[in-house]
Parts: sequence; C-alpha cells; structure tokens
Amino acid sequence: MQADRQLQPIPFWAKSWLFAAGIYNLLWGAVIILAPQWLFEATGTPPPLYPQCWQCVGMIVGVYGIGYLIAAADPVTHWPIILVGLLGKVFGPIGFLIALREGVFPLAFGATILTNDLIWWVPFALILWKSSEWKSTEWASADALTYSKSVSLPDPPEAVFAFHEHPEALKRLIPPWEAMSVFETDNSLAPGSRVILGGSVMGMPVRWVAEHTEYDPPHLFADRQVSGPFVYWYHRHRIEPDGNGGSILTDEIQYDVPFGRMGRLFGNWLVRRKLEAMFTYRHEQTQQFLRDEKQMRNCSPSESAATASGKEG
Repeated sequence: MQADRQLQPIPFWAKSWLFAAGIYNLLWGAVIILAPQWLFEATGTPPPLYPQCWQCVGMIVGVYGIGYLIAAADPVTHWPIILVGLLGKVFGPIGFLIALREGVFPLAFGATILTNDLIWWVPFALILWKSSEWKSTEWASADALTYSKSVSLPDPPEAVFAFHEHPEALKRLIPPWEAMSVFETDNSLAPGSRVILGGSVMGMPVRWVAEHTEYDPPHLFADRQVSGPFVYWYHRHRIEPDGNGGSILTDEIQYDVPFGRMGRLFGNWLVRRKLEAMFTYRHEQTQQFLRDEKQMRNCSPSESAATASGKEG
C-alpha cells in the first residue's frame, strides 16, 4: 500500500507538549474546583461573591485538558482542538490586560498567565504550522482497525470484476438507508481515478473523496480516502477463484476513527455495526446483479426482447 512513500510519524515532542498541556489543565481545573478561593487569597485579590462561577471556569479548563489529551494521540487529525486552545491562550492574556487597566485585577493575579498561557504559545503554534507537513491521514497508525467480509459467488472472477467496473455499480452498492450519493466519478478503477460522494452522516454534511490506488484485473482493486469522515481508510477488493468455477469476493478495510483512542473505545462499535450492514447489502446486490446478468444471457432473443420491453414499459 503506497510503499513508495516514507512514513513521517508525528514527532514525539508534539505529542509530549499536548499531553503535558492536558495533564496541566486537568490539575489546574481540579484546584479551582476544589479550592476556588485559593488563588484570590494567594494574590491578595478580593474573592468573588459567587465562587461557583469560578468553579465553572475550572470545569471548562478541565474540559480543555481532556481535549488536549485526545489531540495528543493524533495532532494532525485533531488540529481544531489545538487551534481553539491556542486562541484561548491568546485571548486570555488580552482579557487580563483589559481588566488590569480597569483596575479589576491586581498585577499579581497575572502571574498565572505565564504557566496558563504564554509557555504554550510557541509549541501550539509550531504544531499547527508543521501539521500540514505530517499528513498523518495518508497512512494507517499503529492502532488502525481492520474489518473484513467475504462472500462466495458462483461466477468467475472476470464476471465479478466486470460488475465492479460497470458505470452504475457504485450507485447500486450504496445502501438505501445511507444518505449518500455519487457527485462525481471518473467511471474507472484505474490508479489515480477518483470518486466523490456527498450526503450526510448522523445529520452532519459529509463529502467523501476516494482515489483508486491498486488495479490488477480480475483479482484486485483498491481505493483510499483522500478526504472524508474517517481519519484513515484503505479498502481492498479481492476476487479469488474458488476452484469450482466460482469466486470469493473479499472486502478488506483498514481504517481509523476520529478522536483517537477515545473514538476507538466509544465509537468503533457503531462503525463496525454500520460496516457489517453495508457490506452485507453490497454482497447481496453483487449476487443479485450477477444472477440478473446470467438470466439475461440465458434468455432466448425473444425472451430478452420481451424482458427489455417489459422493463421499458
């Protein structure tokens, strides 16, 4: 799979900074929640009338910490979390300067800006800048997931492969319950050809761009996700003779879901359920198409004409 490309792993320093930011935010948030008056007493600042509001700030800080830990697993995929975090660390000091000018907070209160905000500017900015060069979505991570499903077909590999090359094959293989449709297609399985699907997943708009990468008729073709809902997606379609004149069609998927380990832990069960339903449907449609084609070939010319006339009517 794309052996000519050199894997460029996300550098350790990037993950380390994000992991450290996550732990720091969780600890800082816990301190604010458990001891909301402490910082005000330490800096000689009048305590708030409603410490519960300050505790809510601690909860928000903790939520950011969880986000940084998720981003640490794959900074390239989760760059929006890093961007939002960096913006918060920029606007925070700006807000403090405004409050300082208005006399709301004493200068001593700003000591926390160094550890809460300033020291994270450079690493966060570097991660956002360099992430465009890492392009981690083009390769499977060490934690990439796999799915495989096979079906036995009475037809030879040539017939099965020909079905997949049929211009209408992809439209027929999309399950009716999936709100997806073919926007653009090169009508080819050759390497470099592309298909663009559009629609929605759980109410969210989705644009899926797939590029074909391997082509060995009538035994194999493959495609990868260029952009779409997955962090990584690589799909091999294998068609092997079964030794009895038929063939075995196997769909092999290597994929990764968003949100790193959290996504794999809490979301992969849903992905696998959808994959099982989708490929069950695809294999049924493949079987039905091949049966229809065989029936048409076995019909006499008059029967074929009558069948065609009936379909047109």
